[in-house]
Amino acid sequence: MSNLGDLKSLNNSNCEIESKNDFLTGTYLIVKIPENELDQNALHTIQTDCPDFILPFNYKISNGQVELSYKVGSLCKLQYFYGDISHPVYILIWQSLLRPLLECGDWFMNPLSFILSTDYLYYDKSKKTIAYVYVPSTNRYSDYDAFNKMAIEIAKNITVSDPVLENKVLRSIINDFNPGEFLKMSTQYIKQETDVGGVTEIFNKIDEINISEDFGNTQIPEDEMIIQTPEIPKKETEGFKVFGNRNKKKPETKRNGYKNAMPVNLPVITEHKPPEASDVTQETSVLLSGPGLRCIGRPHFPQVIDVAIEEGSIFSIGRFDASVGKKQSSFEFDKKTKAVSRRHAVIERSGEIYKIVDLSSSAGTFVNDKKLPPNTPHELVAGSRVSFGNLGADYVWE
Repeated sequence: MSNLGDLKSLNNSNCEIESKNDFLTGTYLIVKIPENELDQNALHTIQTDCPDFILPFNYKISNGQVELSYKVGSLCKLQYFYGDISHPVYILIWQSLLRPLLECGDWFMNPLSFILSTDYLYYDKSKKTIAYVYVPSTNRYSDYDAFNKMAIEIAKNITVSDPVLENKVLRSIINDFNPGEFLKMSTQYIKQETDVGGVTEIFNKIDEINISEDFGNTQIPEDEMIIQTPEIPKKETEGFKVFGNRNKKKPETKRNGYKNAMPVNLPVITEHKPPEASDVTQETSVLLSGPGLRCIGRPHFPQVIDVAIEEGSIFSIGRFDASVGKKQSSFEFDKKTKAVSRRHAVIERSGEIYKIVDLSSSAGTFVNDKKLPPNTPHELVAGSRVSFGNLGADYVWE
């Protein structure tokens, strides 16, 4: 096991990840490491029994280099799903984020060989779970600071319409973040606050249950919801355990998570909001103020989608989700527009280049009548025809 001092003194190598997008095969991530750094035990175990919390990969060895090729498939970047989500999904995301770091020793994996960055967290829309990029290397590519930054970003950007639950999460991160205790807390909270018969049933029937409006209805006065970062006293690092690290597979062993705490300095949060989104709606004026999509399909669809984003930002497109009751995407079609998924696609901007990404939508996203592979950026140029589904939501990029 590694202690906190070990983590902070790590001399990490930069892990270079190359992204390759192919219209036919989708998105792949490529990582190259020296052959002499390959962790043979982890590699053999993963190849024999690959856990579902990492992206599957193939590898080849040539001239002393190991090239690892990760297939993203139908998974989408977790960043595309920032915003307000339902209570069970909120808990599932946190559980699937932390549990692998506690259980990975069963596969001879080291938690510090995970790429602990939100840039490389991938979300499974159907299972509501997260997959990591794992590098089977004797070198370490992550540390305490990376874990800290990742947890803070997710806490700030993924929100839930329940101040009690959200404050429990934020306070857990502030007050010596203990993933084992956090998982226990989240499970207990769901059990206490729902009439459904247990957390397992909630997770298995996540798309079937109807969360009542008063779920978690304990109210906190508005002035008490301001969270101040406490001054955490310096502690001796010796003996602090960060990640569990078992040496062999023990499925029957009870996993209690961290036994000791990890101090996390979370910035002062006075108001917790989902990411900023454009105020574009179906009633938007037919005049485009900048780059955007003009309707060329059926007239009952919104006539323009004005894509107003800064460089490096994303513009999300979806369908209004009545079960959440709040706007989740930058632009949302009417809730009756069944051909459009609740989280359908995003448009990314890099400089003056705009790219569209399908988020594993049920009816698909089409550019010039070709269906896009999920999670594969496709550049938009003037005149590109974009269709969301196949029921007439057809637009041209201008």
